[in-house]
Amino acid sequence: MSSPPSGPGKTAPKLLKDFLLFDPVKSPPKRNILTDHPPPVGDGPLLGPQIGSCKHEYTTKTSQSVPPPLDTRPDSTTKYKVAAVCKKCRIHADVRIDYARSTNPCPNSEYLLHHFQRLTPRPDDVTGNRIRYAWQCSAPQCQASLQIDFRVGRLTDHEKDQLTNTEQLKRRYDVVSQQDPSREGIRQATPMEALVRLRKYVRDSLNPQHGRRTFPANNKRFMEAFGVYGQDCKPLLERLGFKYAVRLLDVVRGGRVMLTSAQDELEWTLPSPSPLDDRLNADGSSQRELLEDVDLELLAWMFKISSETGSVNPAAADGWPSADRDVERTLAAQSYQRHVTLRRVAASNEDLPYFASLGALPDFSDSLIEFAYDRQAMCDPDQLPYYFECLQVVTQARGTEQLQMKTATLSSQDVVSRRDLSAAYRFLNIPHADASNLSDERIIELFQAQQPDLGVIAAEEARQALNKIGTARQSQLLINASRQSVDTYEDALSWLGNGASKDMSDDTLLAILAAKTSDNRANEEIGQKAIATIARSRRSNLLNNWLLTGSSDSYTMSVDEALRHLNIDQPVDEIDQTILPVILDSARVDRPGERTEKAIAAIQQHFAGKTSTMSRSPATWPVGLTSHGNTCYLNSLLQYYFSIKPLRDIILNYDHYKLDTSVFAEKQERVGNLHISMVEIKGGQRFAEDLTHLFERMIKESGSAVKPEEDLVCRAFLPPQDYALLASNADGQAPTVNGDLESAVDQNLTDVAEGPDASTASAAADARHPSNASSTTLQASVNGDNADVSMTNGGMPPTPPASPGQKPVDEKQQPSDPPPLPPRRPSMSAKETALAAAKKKATEQQDVAEVHDSIMFRLRSGMLPSGMDDSGEQTDALRDMYAIGMTETEVIKGVTGKPTPQIDSSLLLKVPTEPSDLYSSLDAMFDLQPKETKPDTESYKSIRSLPPLLQISMPRIGWDTKRGGTFKSEEFLRLEDELYMDRYYDTSHPQVLERRKRCWGWRRELQALKTEQKALSQTSVDQLDGPTAISETANYLNHLQEINSVLRDVDVGEIEIDEDLSSALASAAKQQQERLTELQSEIDDLQKRLDFQFADLKSLKYRLAAVFIHRGTHGHGHYWAYIHDFTNNIWRMYNDEHVSEVTKLEDIFEAKTWNQGTPTYAVYVQDDRKEEIVQPVCRAPERAPTPQPSPWTTQTEDVEMQDGAPLRPQREVNFVDPKMVEEGGQNSWDTTRQVAEQITWEGRG
Repeated sequence: MSSPPSGPGKTAPKLLKDFLLFDPVKSPPKRNILTDHPPPVGDGPLLGPQIGSCKHEYTTKTSQSVPPPLDTRPDSTTKYKVAAVCKKCRIHADVRIDYARSTNPCPNSEYLLHHFQRLTPRPDDVTGNRIRYAWQCSAPQCQASLQIDFRVGRLTDHEKDQLTNTEQLKRRYDVVSQQDPSREGIRQATPMEALVRLRKYVRDSLNPQHGRRTFPANNKRFMEAFGVYGQDCKPLLERLGFKYAVRLLDVVRGGRVMLTSAQDELEWTLPSPSPLDDRLNADGSSQRELLEDVDLELLAWMFKISSETGSVNPAAADGWPSADRDVERTLAAQSYQRHVTLRRVAASNEDLPYFASLGALPDFSDSLIEFAYDRQAMCDPDQLPYYFECLQVVTQARGTEQLQMKTATLSSQDVVSRRDLSAAYRFLNIPHADASNLSDERIIELFQAQQPDLGVIAAEEARQALNKIGTARQSQLLINASRQSVDTYEDALSWLGNGASKDMSDDTLLAILAAKTSDNRANEEIGQKAIATIARSRRSNLLNNWLLTGSSDSYTMSVDEALRHLNIDQPVDEIDQTILPVILDSARVDRPGERTEKAIAAIQQHFAGKTSTMSRSPATWPVGLTSHGNTCYLNSLLQYYFSIKPLRDIILNYDHYKLDTSVFAEKQERVGNLHISMVEIKGGQRFAEDLTHLFERMIKESGSAVKPEEDLVCRAFLPPQDYALLASNADGQAPTVNGDLESAVDQNLTDVAEGPDASTASAAADARHPSNASSTTLQASVNGDNADVSMTNGGMPPTPPASPGQKPVDEKQQPSDPPPLPPRRPSMSAKETALAAAKKKATEQQDVAEVHDSIMFRLRSGMLPSGMDDSGEQTDALRDMYAIGMTETEVIKGVTGKPTPQIDSSLLLKVPTEPSDLYSSLDAMFDLQPKETKPDTESYKSIRSLPPLLQISMPRIGWDTKRGGTFKSEEFLRLEDELYMDRYYDTSHPQVLERRKRCWGWRRELQALKTEQKALSQTSVDQLDGPTAISETANYLNHLQEINSVLRDVDVGEIEIDEDLSSALASAAKQQQERLTELQSEIDDLQKRLDFQFADLKSLKYRLAAVFIHRGTHGHGHYWAYIHDFTNNIWRMYNDEHVSEVTKLEDIFEAKTWNQGTPTYAVYVQDDRKEEIVQPVCRAPERAPTPQPSPWTTQTEDVEMQDGAPLRPQREVNFVDPKMVEEGGQNSWDTTRQVAEQITWEGRG
């Protein structure tokens, strides 16, 4: 099969012109005018017809052709063919075009002409008398396949000489005359007569209506042209299908059958070719095609002899109609727009090569010139600067407004032509031939070396030259240097120049700046910006102090500065503190001075601060979340929710967003394509209350961490209809309100409207947070009396009330009967059941994406819809933050269908099976791929709308088909700090879909190459590739021969091996290594093309805001999150109760080791709103209340309870099971809380 087309192409009119000029006989074997493209002007000889090439005059072989009908547009079933033969050289050419892959064939409104790219030759493209070339239209919706075959003439020069050589014709006349002197009318045939007679026999053979199919071999006109009985030309005649035989005649004489003389019975039989049923696929192998071709070749010879000798051509009336128009219409190259000019020629000879490089003709209109440039630039991006130069030359020659606007637009888009690039290098005194060997840093050095000697205008021209070089090299470093940008650390160092590097000390950088500004005071302002950028990246107190005061004295050195000054490469936290004194003492000896002492003090202070438990102010640092044992995934999600300001505001003000269930009895809108019941509505609102309470605690907490309430953990996993279980009493009985169990706060989640008991239920809801385990001490007796309970000092705790349905037992009453059997162990209470269910869910490793979707579903279920989309889905503030509008387009057997709109909250990637990056993973999601549910159907996805927060799910759990089980993928997935979504957005660029389709084929080819590379290189032994393994095996076999010689010496049997096996393996290893080198080169080339396709599309910019990391296996592990604080430009790691700053960004973007974990979920934020949306720090710590002496512990007398209002403690009591304090302990957690033996009440003001 042919490989996909690549490289430059030709428009159909240009290809037609080259076809008419191409002589396959005279053209060189490697490069020719038809199939190849001219080298860039100045880089080699131009392509053109070879000296002596035939100036073809093709005529159409009508019986073998299927030309396009007039005024008919092709479709996917259309095929055309034009078979032609040249009058001069008698070369046969077949032009075939097939639209099988076309959905919108060219020409159309978008693609004005076919633009054909050459396909890679196949092994059967060249034979002894045939050569075949193939092209494909580059338009994605056309992809018409073009094939041109050339064949040599049917009649050889030797056969022509036999027919037309006058000496041979005279000899035949003499022989025939001598054989039968008495025969009258014998004369010498002329060359024209010989051709006419053979053509007459051929045409009679092709005519099925011709009745006489034989003629005598001794026909005198026949023998004059072809010899006695045709024997001189017998090989030619038999090759054409004529048959020579003896005809037997039955003659009866005297009752016996007699034969006449043999001379009278010899005859020739005409060929009887079968009709040509399939003209489209006919390949010239049939007898009919042979005879038809010979007929036209004889006619061409007749025209030639007539012109050379002046003899009359009896077939002149047949004519030789040109095939040019038929070929032109087959290529759809007719009636194209032409450029109107008053000049005698459309272009000068100097400009013609530039038209040819664009695959265009000089008479193309301006629109077609633009079209030709766009196609070449798209198909051959590596030569983009040269094609832009061609466009500039054509524009300069024509001077038309349309082309001038085109070149100006391209220049504004940072497209640089080859000649402009050469001029830029010349301006900087850089030889163009050496430019590719120079690094970006070296070019900047040469640029900066010129600056002191340049005036204002020349300096600006130098910056423009540097910008063009940077654009051509795709070097952001050079572009920023030309724009004097100092926004990044690298740009700032580049602007300083003079060898400034990251390893250079702060003092040296200031000295470089002083020298730079002394020559040009205008550099002072930008110099301060550069130092500010470096100071921010280095966190250099010295540079910050210089920026504030203009002096580098009296400052405190940072730890990073200290490490640089002391030449310590290790991160500070990796330094072994046991050898730290030795390192510092050596530094004092090697580099004595004030700065060394400041560096030592900074490092010592850093390690001294490690002992502090609260090193940061609570008001400026996020609070951590203590785990309930195995709820790290939930803690990571809660931290993420809190960090997103719009989401945090919705939770804290949920009352403004929730659905009023007293007004609305149901919700018509769906959430997640599901109808929402009243239970789910109220359940979502109750969950939001718990989340609101947690957020308020996170804001007001004065410590470093808080612990989410167990009710919140339970509600994250329990169905809303089970929320009532969380409101049960300590004894397992659910509370009742007015005797109605259904009115209890959490059990009032039904699909009926709220009744008059709603206020009572609301009151019960306010009391849900404190534990009710000790509430039995304050309840009335079981018989309903409201009697007060007398408390006595030192007495036993009050007796809990009796179980329902039982009477209290009088302690003084002695049983008269034997004691009954001990009661059965009571079953688990409803409270215990709920907590057990929560524990089971929590201790089972949960997927962050699934829990996140579940929480969003609950929150949205309780919200008042702001509207409803076309699918019936609810629109609300939460949905607007995450909703991604996409389309899925099906392609059924090459026919593209109508896009189907879709809405999702995240982009779901595939489980990675090899190291990759985020763009490649997104490509795998959006690319054209088979649909598993529909045979013969493929589909691709596009984005039609983007949200402020772009969520990307990166699942790690896959199915191992070999082992038949799940596995966790640990493959590396590199994340991007800046993510540009233009390539997936339908309307981001007019050619984005076309570029994507081009990349689909490249990626499939790239995957095939990688698969082959893996098959050749991968072995079962680590760090041993395939060729090395085979080579080592060959070496081992060679060593066996030495072992065999030793075995022979000791009379031990030899190890039998094939003598040729070792050399065969060595040869195979070499071949595999060479193939691997070729594969890597092809992979690099394809990857480069893929990377460049969307380099200019950077409008839809997102920044990485949060990443969820998992470390472990698919059965267990640990989650944490990284969140970017854009306001303070730092990353933080949220690891349960620990919140720390990230110093190694590779832990986030390039997590490769097991310790770094694997990213499973990423959140990107729109770049222009990142600081508005992501605000992780929101703290207003409250001072902890001062403990007051407990009145219970200071009493010396019993206190009698008074009638009236029941006694109420001055502060709610929270009892915490000691087992809940330790995260991940072996003991069970969230067990039923126990009543303390002593209760201490604290007063509250």
